Amino acid sequence: MKLIPLNCRQCGAPLSVPEEVRHVTCLHCGTQLAVVREGAAAYTEILEQLERRTTNVEARLDALQRQHLVNQLDQDWYEDREQYYIRTKEGRTYLPSKIEAVFYTGFSLAIAILVGWLSLTIHNTTGGPQVVGILAATLLGLVGLGSSMALYRKRIAYDKAEKRYLIRRAELTEEG
Repeated sequence: MKLIPLNCRQCGAPLSVPEEVRHVTCLHCGTQLAVVREGAAAYTEILEQLERRTTNVEARLDALQRQHLVNQLDQDWYEDREQYYIRTKEGRTYLPSKIEAVFYTGFSLAIAILVGWLSLTIHNTTGGPQVVGILAATLLGLVGLGSSMALYRKRIAYDKAEKRYLIRRAELTEEG
């Protein structure tokens, strides 16, 4: 068995350790040491310092991985949220609001009621314009109500998706 001459990293005391040993305790000061070999050279490191450095490196790596996940989540959310936006004829996009949907519901129903009322007030002995007016009012009301409900559902879906995104982001950034 070949012995390697080393010195304690803490107190400098001479040590002789077998070639295959990876850890040793200094007999003079009691410090636990790691035997480090780099090519033909060998030296000792205090285990506590190695553990501290390893812990620091692991913490930094964990923070970098978490930051990468946050960046990826942010990028995914930026792309996903576009599906909830409305595009105008001019090409502008905006996020619909619940108030807007309620307003459109009221407006479309008011127009439908007005058209229905106007068609009923027209006096015609054949009854043709009254039926057409009632059908037009009903169609206007249904189209307006359907459009308003679509806006409202789109906003509700956006709010749910945003809440999931924010919860996941808080988990990743440990703010939650």
